[in-house]
Amino acid sequence: MQYVAVFDLIMLYIEAFPDSASWASMEDGFFNCEGWQALLDREGMPASSASIGLLRRKDFAARRSTLLLWRSDAEGCRADLRAYNGAAGSDVAVLLVADDEALATLREGGRAVLPGMIRRGRLSPYILKTMGELESAGLAEFVEDLELAVPRH
Repeated sequence: MQYVAVFDLIMLYIEAFPDSASWASMEDGFFNCEGWQALLDREGMPASSASIGLLRRKDFAARRSTLLLWRSDAEGCRADLRAYNGAAGSDVAVLLVADDEALATLREGGRAVLPGMIRRGRLSPYILKTMGELESAGLAEFVEDLELAVPRH
């Protein structure tokens, strides 16, 4: 009887946490929308009709995981999650790709750390819209704050 009880407990654990990688990801804070929301509230992110996506480098390479989005709604900028299958989506104007440590630094340090992380290669920004589209969406200043050379199309 004891073996059956232990087996049942193991099965409950497996059903709740299907793979240890997903459990580790929950612990590292990347999927903690409240932590990212605190950053967005603290930083006063710009209202925008387009989103900013964040993705871990290993997930970008695997072309499959969960994308963290900073998106605007009627109440302000919100942290949200959605599936990533190799494409960020047409609503994403900027995709920030970094390792777990760099993302933790961003969550704690705010937008001010972005240019230095880009210069040191810890974060790779992908600008997915033209400068005109970024201006229309309200994200041109955000991109300029990254201190990138962005050609006008």
